[in-house]
Amino acid sequence: MIKDSKIATSARILAAAREEFATHGLAGARVDRIAARAAVNKAMLYYHFNSKEKLYDAVIDEHLSRIGEFLEAQVTADADVEMVLENFAGFINDLFTERRTLIPIFLREIASGGERIAAAFTAALTARGLTRRLRKLLEDGRKRGLLRDLDSRQAIVSFMGMNLIYHLLSPVINAVWEIKDEKKFRQRRRKEVVDLFLHGLKVR
Repeated sequence: MIKDSKIATSARILAAAREEFATHGLAGARVDRIAARAAVNKAMLYYHFNSKEKLYDAVIDEHLSRIGEFLEAQVTADADVEMVLENFAGFINDLFTERRTLIPIFLREIASGGERIAAAFTAALTARGLTRRLRKLLEDGRKRGLLRDLDSRQAIVSFMGMNLIYHLLSPVINAVWEIKDEKKFRQRRRKEVVDLFLHGLKVR
């Protein structure tokens, strides 16, 4: 019961911190506002996360670790490459739709050099052996005649970019391409991205 209470308190603090960091960035965020939003006192916040900086890192780590956990469950020895790609596209769409507050956090991080995101991605993917497993997934698909000969790293980077770009730049993209029904567009992207990635544009 005590452990469950600690987890629930940490989750409330993280949710409040996402809102604060998204609005004000790391420099402008205030611990007292995060504590008030999470309905805890500052001492309790520091007990769980030690400092504002560590709380900021935890917000990023928690988000990216969910991606790592999802891929770890998906990329198994007998995984179907097309199914993994489609499931991943859907997962990324749902995750960034559910947590829109993370987008300004990510954009600020990328603009400042992306060191924290790089460290978090390394922990979420490389430390779990997922970069190797993802490359093997594509290479096995090539050996089975499902995929053409390709650079698996280039392919993975391209697929990740195709999934992330709309979520990071949706206000601009919606305006330029006159996307009125964003919800419907997001839902369609999970299949459109996989189809484009696997088959390209050229008629064969």
